[in-house]
Amino acid sequence: MTHATTESSRPTWWAYAQKAIRRLQQDEAENPLSRGTMKLGGARRGFGLDDDLPAQLEASADVPPASALSILSAVPNLRHLPPEDWDVIADAGGDPAATTERGDALPPVQVPWRKLLVANQLAASVGSSERLDDILAAGAVTLLTGVAEDDLKLTAQMLTHLIPEDWLIHFEGGEDISEQCLSVIKPRVTDSKIGPTAARDYLSDVVKGLQSSKPVLIVQTTNATLPPDLPVERLHRITLMPVTRDVLVATLCTSHSATGRVDDACVRAALPEDSVLSSISAIRLAFAMRGATAREVAERLSGSVAMRKKSAGAEPRLDDFTGDGKALRAARQLVRDLALWRAGTIGWHDLSRSLLVYGPPGTGKTWLARAIGNDADLSVITGSFAQWQAEGHLGDMLRAMRRSFAEARRDTPAVLIIDEIDAAGSRQDADRHNHNYRVQVINSFLAELDSLSREEGVIVVGTCNHPETLDPAILRAGRFDLKIEMPVPDAEALYGVFRRHLSFPEADLRDLSRRAVGNTPADIDAIIRQVRAECRSEGRELTLEYLRACFGGHDNVELLHRIAVHECGHAIVCAALGLGRVTRILLTRGGGEIHVDLRPQAGLTGDITATLSRMLAGRAAERLIFGTVSAGAGGSAESDIAQATQLALAIDSKLGLGLQGAVWRGGDEAALLQDPAILEAVRGRIEDAEDRALAILATHRGLLEDMAKALVTAREFGLAEAVNWLRQLPGSSNTILPARYGSSRI
Repeated sequence: MTHATTESSRPTWWAYAQKAIRRLQQDEAENPLSRGTMKLGGARRGFGLDDDLPAQLEASADVPPASALSILSAVPNLRHLPPEDWDVIADAGGDPAATTERGDALPPVQVPWRKLLVANQLAASVGSSERLDDILAAGAVTLLTGVAEDDLKLTAQMLTHLIPEDWLIHFEGGEDISEQCLSVIKPRVTDSKIGPTAARDYLSDVVKGLQSSKPVLIVQTTNATLPPDLPVERLHRITLMPVTRDVLVATLCTSHSATGRVDDACVRAALPEDSVLSSISAIRLAFAMRGATAREVAERLSGSVAMRKKSAGAEPRLDDFTGDGKALRAARQLVRDLALWRAGTIGWHDLSRSLLVYGPPGTGKTWLARAIGNDADLSVITGSFAQWQAEGHLGDMLRAMRRSFAEARRDTPAVLIIDEIDAAGSRQDADRHNHNYRVQVINSFLAELDSLSREEGVIVVGTCNHPETLDPAILRAGRFDLKIEMPVPDAEALYGVFRRHLSFPEADLRDLSRRAVGNTPADIDAIIRQVRAECRSEGRELTLEYLRACFGGHDNVELLHRIAVHECGHAIVCAALGLGRVTRILLTRGGGEIHVDLRPQAGLTGDITATLSRMLAGRAAERLIFGTVSAGAGGSAESDIAQATQLALAIDSKLGLGLQGAVWRGGDEAALLQDPAILEAVRGRIEDAEDRALAILATHRGLLEDMAKALVTAREFGLAEAVNWLRQLPGSSNTILPARYGSSRI
């Protein structure tokens, strides 16, 4: 058995880390029963970081001279044993690179692997002895982030091995006793939590630390809150390096080797990717580290990851999606750009690093976001305002929010998915109930987004149903670069959903997709699960006929016809008045939709009255064809009648084009309508607009009837179909060519 002897490169922080590890080994050798005892004024004392007495801690003793084997560690794959000895050890399952000529495979001083791991993470975060000089410069303030509360004490201990030997570390409290002293400010953690008193003390300690001329290192754990006025952007910031292949190999070179080396090539080949290692649980890592050799540790980690993936079930990929929707195109472009970034072809700031996907519930927004992470091989971190708010009061909620952002930073490269982002609301909301709470939540959220935007490695994807309710500051570029609607899917997109669930021939799946137009992916998932359960209960197979009956087999044809007439009426009047390009018309489970790319308007009275006619055209179409109107144009605040009423009222109250002249009257719309003169004017405008729409539709009644009949059969018209129907109108605004319009859904 032979191994490669080519030279591997070490990360730039390797030599710096090795010095720290040698000092740690010497400390463990001198104090085998302690858990990190340090020198204090020439005497030794327990390393009680939580003691009430000030802890001024000096760095460990002198570093011993490097052995020949330590020097060889810089060349990971160089053999130091005779070929026959090397092969005998390898064939027996050992690690010849880790074995001395005397046959020892473990170090004479065995340091707990957790200490080694954290020391290497810190060394990798600092980078080098030269970069350490920046942290130790007079007046320097450094912020260390990415430290979990459970790891805080050990992280503070390991810091003492990374600073020069003649420097002291001074933890919060007490007076500086040396010119060469690093002040480390950290929160007090009890039972893995920072209590209210500890949180206040931490803020106070930060202020006290800044009053000294000594260099300061502020440790911000996952749930720690910094003073709001602290100019974080001006601090020297470092993030604790997550567990990576390099960090783990550096640890194994000490924990599982007597030579300072391991079989580098074999270990790296067996280890999972960095994105996986960074998110592996503490218990899985602890179990893996019990392996006899470094290679066994790596294989245990890979096996653990494989088991976790198997138990997690199938994760979404972009190939699971079909169609060519805007959201899917944006997702694919983002994955391509991430690949270029990883290859070094483009910089991080050349990417669109944030995406807001909005649309009705159940359309697959979160599924798409997860697919982005999986296709780009990113860690996927998920949070939501509902999840954060469930943690408790305001302080608990904000800590949960920061924890999600910190997890994303720790697991870079990552995609941070924030679901139900519209639950944040807006600071401009007229409802004053819980206003202060809402302001603090949004301000904290904006601060986290801004902080993340200055760093590399985290893509933010927000999902919501109602982007119009969001605070404008959340929506601005830089916080969410792209804002893309994910509407109810068309037949092509639904084909991908059916293909994922069913194994029928393509032609049959496409027939089901056409029948299911108007359903969301969540609807289809639920229906198929229900149908399968019924078939199991009845002891029969799932048949295509049964599925066809579930998707469109029990439709109310008369109702579908009325809905189709209503939606086609909107489309015809919109095109006839040149208001925009109709891109989609469909029948949904709850009614119908028409999607329009609206042309920019000057806001003239004629523009507004034409828009009113478009809004009321569905109602007018029903009146023309059936002689009656349904309640379909009314109901919610988003209904045709509601929108028309708001616009007609705005002519008088906000736009300066009505009875009141150039006067703006904001406030409650219902209260304004109590004025009889305003109410009569609004009613008159709505009736005139509907009459105008009715006249247009009467002229094109044949088109309306034929178009509605075809829509009932097809369930959906895309852009090409809409153009084909609406080109029959003289001067129609509907063309295939794209335009720079604003999107609208009616």
